[in-house]
Amino acid sequence: MTDGADGRERPSPVHHQMVAGAHLREGWDALGTMLSAMLVFGLPAWWLSEAIGQVWILPVALVLGMAAAIFTIWVRYSDPGP
Repeated sequence: MTDGADGRERPSPVHHQMVAGAHLREGWDALGTMLSAMLVFGLPAWWLSEAIGQVWILPVALVLGMAAAIFTIWVRYSDPGP
């Protein structure tokens, strides 16, 4: 949606975003980020822990992956302010 006066793009009203399900999309995107972080960090860590024989690598990698996912979600969906 563009404003005709200055040509800048303005966000849709909250009602239109709610009807369109924008808030639901963000939730699914956040969940997908969390699950993909578990896969991206967990699968190589699982392989490495099996190859080396160290069981501590997998939980450490999963915790680091969740921390990276939470930080990514926080940066992506935080309100930048005025």
